[in-house]
Amino acid sequence: MLPNGMLKGAVGKPFARYKGPIQNRQYYFLVDMRKLVPTHFFTRGTALLCAVCACTFAGVPGCATSYYKQKADEEVYSIIKEKSAAVAGMEERFSIDQDASADPLAALPTITEIDAALGDGIANEQGAAIVSLEEAVNLSVRRNRTYQGNKEAVYLKALSLTLDRHLFAPIFDAKASANYNRSSRDVVVPSNFTDAVTAARDAVDELEAISGTPAELISQYLDVVESAGHVAGLDEPELVVVDERSVTGQASAGVALLLKGGGRLAASITSNFLRFITGSPRDAASSVLDASFTQPLLRGAGADVVTENLTQGERDVLYALRDFTHYRKTFAVEICGAYYNVLRQRDAVRNGWFGLTNSRKSVEREQAFAAEGLSTQASLGRMKQFVLDNENRYNAAVRSYQNSLDQFKISLGLSTDALLVLNDKDLDALREKGIIHPEISSEDAIQVAVVSRLDYQNDLAVADDAARKVKVAENFLKPRLDLVAGARVQSQDKNQFEQFDFQRMTWNAGLDVDPIFDRKSLRNAYRSTLISYEAALRQRTLAEDQLKLQVRDAWRNLDQARRAYDVAVESVRLSERRVEEQNLLAELGQATAQDQVDAQNDLITSQNSLTSALVGHTIARLGFWRDMGLLYINDDGRWKELDYGNKPPSPAAGQ
Repeated sequence: MLPNGMLKGAVGKPFARYKGPIQNRQYYFLVDMRKLVPTHFFTRGTALLCAVCACTFAGVPGCATSYYKQKADEEVYSIIKEKSAAVAGMEERFSIDQDASADPLAALPTITEIDAALGDGIANEQGAAIVSLEEAVNLSVRRNRTYQGNKEAVYLKALSLTLDRHLFAPIFDAKASANYNRSSRDVVVPSNFTDAVTAARDAVDELEAISGTPAELISQYLDVVESAGHVAGLDEPELVVVDERSVTGQASAGVALLLKGGGRLAASITSNFLRFITGSPRDAASSVLDASFTQPLLRGAGADVVTENLTQGERDVLYALRDFTHYRKTFAVEICGAYYNVLRQRDAVRNGWFGLTNSRKSVEREQAFAAEGLSTQASLGRMKQFVLDNENRYNAAVRSYQNSLDQFKISLGLSTDALLVLNDKDLDALREKGIIHPEISSEDAIQVAVVSRLDYQNDLAVADDAARKVKVAENFLKPRLDLVAGARVQSQDKNQFEQFDFQRMTWNAGLDVDPIFDRKSLRNAYRSTLISYEAALRQRTLAEDQLKLQVRDAWRNLDQARRAYDVAVESVRLSERRVEEQNLLAELGQATAQDQVDAQNDLITSQNSLTSALVGHTIARLGFWRDMGLLYINDDGRWKELDYGNKPPSPAAGQ
């Protein structure tokens, strides 16, 4: 029978909760109000367990995944900002969030007039966005796929470091389990005959008083009846299968802390609950509080050994930042080179159209001379062939330009369907400025690069890492000798799980020894680290030689580019004089077709060569600064090119 108090306010509800005393114990009920019968019984302990489980599983879906992303970003960006101070030229506002703008070209100016100098091979470019070098570099930094992949690699290195650091912080864990159990057991029940005889023997005195028959005689009658019943088999006990239902649960929580000296602290509390919900309600609850401490004394002892993975993780992030900063320099040079290459191809289209137009005028003039008998048909045929050759040259230039432009769109992270053109003013400004050639010897450049090159600093640090790993491997050859200690406290009795009996606490302390007789794998690991260390030393000398080779090659490439530019300037001057001379002779009817063809072809070739030489020297100069480690990149991808004039920079300038 349920208490009346639990029915208040529960009418019409499918289930109600009641807390009240039954047999001097506090119980919780879930009551099916449609049948007015309790469906589940919970003690204080099992109610607490169920509450913990309910909160745990209810909280999992409610915790938005964006929270984890935000916390990871905050920790990673904090690490990158912390270590960026040691890397000159590192991006200040580092982020792996990409540009989400739908149309990054929408805010740029567009072409409003057709450029007739490009000829009829170029489609109408009206409405196309005009992208300058600065805007192209900024776009590529925000949208280039490879650049984004390199940024994500840096992020992942820092993300890995967060776990290495977390291993030395308090680590909490908790878990809980609950089960509804059904079991059965055999119970031997006395027969009704035996129960009746037993009851009669207990009432012998009462029977004597009622019937007046002596008690001794009644006992004799009962002996006879009991014997007869035994002969008849009426006193055989009955075997009954009893069905039992119970609820069991366990909840535990703990914390562990790894110390940088190698020690490990751990503490945990575990509670167990049992409740029978059939038959006579009974329950049991108990808790255990455990604490332990382990301190290696030989193998695995020492901060250098214990924190090796953390140390390597810290250095790996620094290496990743250096590599990324050096990659940004290389990337900026590549984008600049690709940008000017597209403008060079576009200029080649103009030169091709100019040559084709002039050759057509030459054919018209040659036809007029042939009509007057002042020129032969052979000369006229040669000029017509010259027009056909120029058409092929122009069409090839158009195809090369369009292909290079599409390739450049991909480098910017844009679709090849994007409508854009590059700003011709950047090439005009380059022509006006001419070449800027740094006056510095290759040996001075090497001295600067040794101090300034970030990737070279990584090559030098690899040997230090290998030396540390040798010491760690040496430590692992030692036997294991650990100082261990522990303590345990249990709850006072079976139903006071929250109260611990510290007077009966047990504890232990001692040594844990393992001589590690089988050291084959440890021996092999130690020998491998020695070989890795020797390889790292060789790599260090190789990196130095490769650095010198790269800087010298960049210096020679730059010097060659300067000479090529000087030659191209003189070649254009000579070709223009030849064309002017042939045009004057042609007006007088004294020019030959071969001379005119050669002069026009040479002029077009020399003009293209001059543009190529100018662009080549610009890229070679940027590559030279990059290989010296003196090309610094802003967050938007623009570079800051140091100008030392005619004075060679000192090695300290790259620091």
